[in-house]
Amino acid sequence: MTPGGSPPSAERLERLVEWSLGPGALRPEDVPHLVTVVTDTVAAIVGAAVEPEVGAAALAAPRTGGPGPATVLATGRGASPAAAALANGLAAVRLELDEGHPAAANHPSAHTLPAVLAVAEEVDASGPELLEAAAAAYEVAVRVARGVRLRRVVHPFGTAMACGAAVGVARLRRCDVDTTTQAVLVAAALTPASTQRAANTGATVRNALTGVTAANGVLAVELAAGGTSGDRRALETVYGEVLGESFDAAHLDRDLGSLRYVATGYLKLHACSPWNHAPIEATEALLAAGGFGPGDVDAVEVATYDPATRLDGRDPPTGFAGKHSIPYSVAARIVRRDNGIDAYTDEAAADPVLRALMARVTVVEDPEMTAAVPDVRAARVTVRTRDGRVRTATEDRPPGGPDRPYPAAVIAAKHRSLLARALREEAVDAVLRWCADLPGAASVRGLPTAVGTGS
Repeated sequence: MTPGGSPPSAERLERLVEWSLGPGALRPEDVPHLVTVVTDTVAAIVGAAVEPEVGAAALAAPRTGGPGPATVLATGRGASPAAAALANGLAAVRLELDEGHPAAANHPSAHTLPAVLAVAEEVDASGPELLEAAAAAYEVAVRVARGVRLRRVVHPFGTAMACGAAVGVARLRRCDVDTTTQAVLVAAALTPASTQRAANTGATVRNALTGVTAANGVLAVELAAGGTSGDRRALETVYGEVLGESFDAAHLDRDLGSLRYVATGYLKLHACSPWNHAPIEATEALLAAGGFGPGDVDAVEVATYDPATRLDGRDPPTGFAGKHSIPYSVAARIVRRDNGIDAYTDEAAADPVLRALMARVTVVEDPEMTAAVPDVRAARVTVRTRDGRVRTATEDRPPGGPDRPYPAAVIAAKHRSLLARALREEAVDAVLRWCADLPGAASVRGLPTAVGTGS
């Protein structure tokens, strides 16, 4: 404790908040990547609009929160900022193709951009102001999450991301440091918690938790601005005792200003949890070398890190549950040579060949790999075939991160493909232009027209 009785986390948080509200939250050199992150998140939201529960939530948004200035991307209609953030956040993670960050073990933009976007529309922010708020929200979300070691039963969605959403909203509302700090503490107290079991068994409530987090970012600022105060020990208590095993507050302001997490996240092509990606890539390396097919496999062992070992289920009941199963994802790679959206439908999950194969895949922890997290998120796949041969491949750095980025043209094609699931070609072009123009846009309004359903 400090002489005044404040916990160290409170002092570190205040430094982080002060920095996040200042002029240096977004460096010019990070703007192009941030625009890509925004585009990635918007495309994931719109691409999920055709999923039944996403469409239902989008239609319900104006009823649950009232009409308003914030765009629900699945419909193009307006709703209150909190309701739009809820609907858009829920949609952002439905396909599991949105960006993420290994230091957060989470999807920072999916949890924070829906809140930032909704309030940016409400206050008629400029494109640069939206990007600055998005960068501040992202940085705070990752820094809080970086210090958390969650309990094994807790799924990462929601949790620390709410703190980042609150900061992004507070910046747009021009809150001072004290109000914003209180908003973060309130957001921590409002943190939703989902179970890892929910994801592993295909319960789509884990998607709703992302939307609730974004909505709580909006609500926390409203509450703090109105005088609601937070517990100064909220971060270490909620994230270090209630939901987590420990909380390291040093990450809140470590290398503040020089270390920028917004520039070091990953982009995805596989439509599943990133904890599956190293096993998928190692399996692909073995398949590319040739010599076996699904019927030749006797057993597969995947050695990887904790917490990826949580995805060890060998009997996921649905395609969505398969997104959270290493055995499913490895089997899908061997059977289909694909881990895109179509590999995780209920029809794909019912394939008897795939189901028989994933029952022969086991997941074990490699302590050395666990020790290397989050800098290295590796997997070693060993395939034993019926003729007695053994094949092994290791993937230390799956593609998509800053050290091994996908080509820009590949990511652009992904964005266009996602948008085309729900929009006409001219609307796809309009949304991509809206995103690309953000660095110079005088106003962020225009999304209803861009998605092709507004007036």
